[in-house]
Amino acid sequence: MARKGKKLQRYWIQELLNPDTPGREAWQVQLWLGIFPISWRQLGNRTALLYKTISTIQAQLRNSYVDLLQAMLLDPALQISLNGLANHWRKPNENLARELLELFSLGIGNYSESDVQEAARALTGYRLKDGGRIEMVPRHHDPGPHTIFGRTESFDAISLASWLGQQPSTARHVVKRVWRSCTGVVPSQNRLEELSNTWLKKQLSIPWLMTQLQESPEALNSRSDGLRLLDPIELVVRSLQLLGSDHPDAVEISLRGLKSMGQELFAPPSVKGWPVNEEWLKLRWLQARRLTLQKLLADEEIWDSSQLPSTLQVSNTSFPPLSLQLPTTATRETVGDLFADP
Repeated sequence: MARKGKKLQRYWIQELLNPDTPGREAWQVQLWLGIFPISWRQLGNRTALLYKTISTIQAQLRNSYVDLLQAMLLDPALQISLNGLANHWRKPNENLARELLELFSLGIGNYSESDVQEAARALTGYRLKDGGRIEMVPRHHDPGPHTIFGRTESFDAISLASWLGQQPSTARHVVKRVWRSCTGVVPSQNRLEELSNTWLKKQLSIPWLMTQLQESPEALNSRSDGLRLLDPIELVVRSLQLLGSDHPDAVEISLRGLKSMGQELFAPPSVKGWPVNEEWLKLRWLQARRLTLQKLLADEEIWDSSQLPSTLQVSNTSFPPLSLQLPTTATRETVGDLFADP
């Protein structure tokens, strides 16, 4: 099982390193993997299902959040990780329903315990079939009717996701989560309302939301003022891209480093996903960042196979370093200074 998990991690870091991925799709997938976090350790000998999860998210990047939510509710890895396959009309399991309402749609405080119970009934009966497909098995399903968030009908996963996607609270909650991940800062209430209301009118278009977040004044200010601390995976990938080494040591050191930094790939600390921005500011994680970059630079095989640019540019960092004047000649010493910069 551990071997399969490591293979998945190696595959994914190589995907994130690939500069030819259209539209930075791998990074958009990484963003949504943080919104729908799944640990490979919860899957037993079914770790390979996470490749399907990656494909599921990738296939919805040009669609709406409702499309993505529907697809994820029928994603085998998510179903397994949240006990969805144990959900039976005789004894409903509320785990998937609770996380659906709290994390993936309405947000905490915007639903009742009755909504959770009724949503759990609506999500009964889904089972894993040959070929890694999730299908409804009618004899295990509670056909309802169910009353969820003020509406009564015979809900299933697809119709429930559609109904939740019509709610302003879903738009607000998801925008806030994605905004925070992209910019690091919390939007003002007025800005959040403005963006989420427009997103709802745009039928929760994912391309529209991503464009708005990337081009917003807040995102531009965040990048220019250094208001967002890079996630460990971003720090590692950018460092590997700068070094330009294809030696296996580079990936192995990086994967071990990511674990010590608190972001082991496909192993989120909780169903809420990864820390964001200032939540990464723990001494042991910060020390692990520096130590991992030092190990990458100290490895002779990596250094000998590196393909550094001739000059280090300001564009090589999120914002200008404090202890190094750029541009400057790229040497082991200057790269070390860049890696050690606060």
